Amino acid sequence: MVGLLNKGQEWSSCQVYYAAREKAMGNGRVYHLAAILRRKGRVVRVGINSSKTHPRFTRTYPDGTIASHMHAEMDALRFSQPGDTLEVMRFKKRNCDFAMAKPCSFCMSHIRDAGIKIIRYTNPEGVWEEMIV
Repeated sequence: MVGLLNKGQEWSSCQVYYAAREKAMGNGRVYHLAAILRRKGRVVRVGINSSKTHPRFTRTYPDGTIASHMHAEMDALRFSQPGDTLEVMRFKKRNCDFAMAKPCSFCMSHIRDAGIKIIRYTNPEGVWEEMIV
């Protein structure tokens, strides 16, 4: 996990979710989301929603304006390979509980293009759900 794990180091799921939460809560945005990209069960990248942009994920709106932010899924997908798994979670501000984090249609198109076949996300009750793409 870039920036959170040393090379060759493995963490438990609880440690990964805690690190993802800390990273997402410090993103300076209104919404606090994290996306964990896994390859064969190992964490490759933790992405967060941010003000960063990337040419691969340019979003132009009908009025011609261009988006100036990157969703957590897009941040993680920059490091993806076909067959990877994506876990997306959203954290509430007041207590850091899980909230709805189902990927939007824009992210879903990039997830399909990346060859991701399984997505896990937190639903409105904060419970994990799984989607086969």
